[in-house]
Amino acid sequence: MKKIVILSMGETLKSISNKYGEFHDHIMNKGQLDKNQVVVVDCKKEEKIPDLDNIKGIIITGSHSMVSDYESWSVKICDYLKNIVNTNIPVLGICYGHQLLADMLGGQVGYNPKGMELGTVDIYLTDEGEKDKLLGVLPKNFKGHEAHSQSVLQIPKGAKILAYNEHDEVQSFSYDNHVWGTQFHPEFFSETTKEYLKFEKDKIIGIGKNYENIYNKIQKHKYGEMLLKRFIEIVEENNN
Repeated sequence: MKKIVILSMGETLKSISNKYGEFHDHIMNKGQLDKNQVVVVDCKKEEKIPDLDNIKGIIITGSHSMVSDYESWSVKICDYLKNIVNTNIPVLGICYGHQLLADMLGGQVGYNPKGMELGTVDIYLTDEGEKDKLLGVLPKNFKGHEAHSQSVLQIPKGAKILAYNEHDEVQSFSYDNHVWGTQFHPEFFSETTKEYLKFEKDKIIGIGKNYENIYNKIQKHKYGEMLLKRFIEIVEENNN
């Protein structure tokens, strides 16, 4: 049976993993994926990835690493993903995964000149986003949970910007109608977002942002769950 492969690009905060699990656990919970549907690959440990013939979809997690550091394990994953792009297998990159895909496909990734983005923020669909088979499941203005310092500064040639906000021109993009990236974390929920905010409190205050205001704006929403469920639907539709 073909599986959905979750490429784990790193661990979350211990305060989160001890209570709620790792990035891949959150993805499986929000996407309502059973364990027998999924293969989790620890990319930092360079675990073996299933053959293409046994894969029906790929999700690339976030990470505390930086794409622009080009760590050896990350470069190896790019070599693998280049083969995926030439198939019709649906791929979803989240945060680090979003940036990794953009960089691999010829875009530009780096530290956002506006600094870190943390908390629950407003995100807006572009016209392309409203028509997109994945992002189109969301309303034109939706909430997203954020925790990142780097961003996609320039999309790859041939890619489409699907969503944006005041902080990031590229909150989501698509490529070749089967590859998507989201800067926001659809797998996060309010508690995990609060933990990241607490962890980065000194940095947030240090760059002149209002910590209390950001913390008080963190809220529950269903948009991440909607997106992940829709991605799973696309995977199944593609596999039939």
